[in-house]
This record gives sequence, C-alpha cells and structure tokens, in this order.
Amino acid sequence: MGRQLREGTAADRLQHRLTARLAKVALSDIRDPGRWLLGVALPRWGCGYQDCEAGIIWRTGAACELCAETVQDRHAARTREQRLEQGLCPQHGIRPGPSGRCADCELDAAIRRPARVAVPREPEGPPRASCAGCGCRIFLTGLAVDTGLCKLCREEADTLAAVETAVPAAPSVPGTCSGLDGAGPCTRRALPIRSVCLTHRSQELAGEVA
Repeated sequence: MGRQLREGTAADRLQHRLTARLAKVALSDIRDPGRWLLGVALPRWGCGYQDCEAGIIWRTGAACELCAETVQDRHAARTREQRLEQGLCPQHGIRPGPSGRCADCELDAAIRRPARVAVPREPEGPPRASCAGCGCRIFLTGLAVDTGLCKLCREEADTLAAVETAVPAAPSVPGTCSGLDGAGPCTRRALPIRSVCLTHRSQELAGEVA
C-alpha cells in the first residue's frame, strides 16, 4: 500500500478498491485477513496502463480499450480451441468438406482469387498501325508502309505538294543601304544594282560632278 501511494496512486482509489473487493466476498470466507489484504484487496488489477483499474480508466470511468482487446483475444483463442476439439473449422465453426476446408473458407478463397484477364489476340492479316495524319487504324501495306498515312491523307498531302510547286517563288528582297546615316548605319533600301540607297547615290553623283 505504501509503495502504491509513493508511486502516485490516490488514497481514494485504494479505498474504492478495498471497498469494492470486500463487497464481493463474505467475511467468513476470509480466513487470513493479512494475506487477503495483501494478495487480493490491494493489488491493482488491469493492463499495463497505470490509470487502468480492473478494466476501467480511473480518471474518466470509461472502459479500457486495451483490456477489452485482451478479453476478445482470449475469447477467440478459447473458441478456436473448442472448434478444433470438435473437428470444426476454427475460423467459421462449420464442419470441413472433402477438401479439408469448410464452405465459407472455399468462398473466401474464391473471392480473393484474382480474376483471369483476357489477353487480346492479334488480328489476322497485315500488321496495323495508326495513320500519322488523322489517327485512324490502317493496314501497313503498299504506300502506307513508306508514308505511314491512310489513302485520304496521302491524297491530301499530294494535293498540297502540287499547289506549293505551282506557286512561283517570291522575289528576293533588296538589301539595305551600306552607307551611313549620321553616326549610325542607313536603314533605307539599296538600289537594285547598287549597294547604296537613292539618297546616298545622289550624294555620290554630286561628289563626282563637283
């Protein structure tokens, strides 16, 4: 008792423990009060959680979840042993079939078994691909092997190529003037047969006349 008080056990908790356990026995059944007090009345019953008092959390009065799980595990273990002794399935309590498993075990195995995935078969005939132009599926035969295009896309490409060939090339744009316009280069166009613009060519002529 002194050790529990030193470890932080409240006095009212010890009093409650003694009162509750004394109410469950008859005084005539207690032959050795000292032994009963030290061996039955004072020890804390419960799990490793210090606040657990015989399966009840002392501060809140709620059931201890750890103790509840322990009780459930012990009950499940006893049930399993009893079923095995009776020759039943330890999990479902049903007599096994010829395979050694019960009907529920067979059903669980069938549910967990992955379904077979159908592998698509390759179609017979020439290989197929997607048209590089419109994306439709085509047979890779003839011109489709070289172009990767369906018939409609090939005809459209040929038409565009013919139109581009018929359009004359645009004339080349003359270069800019090579003269200076103040401190910077001149940005005017040069004459077709000269490297300078009309303004600079006039200046050149004026210099030659002078």
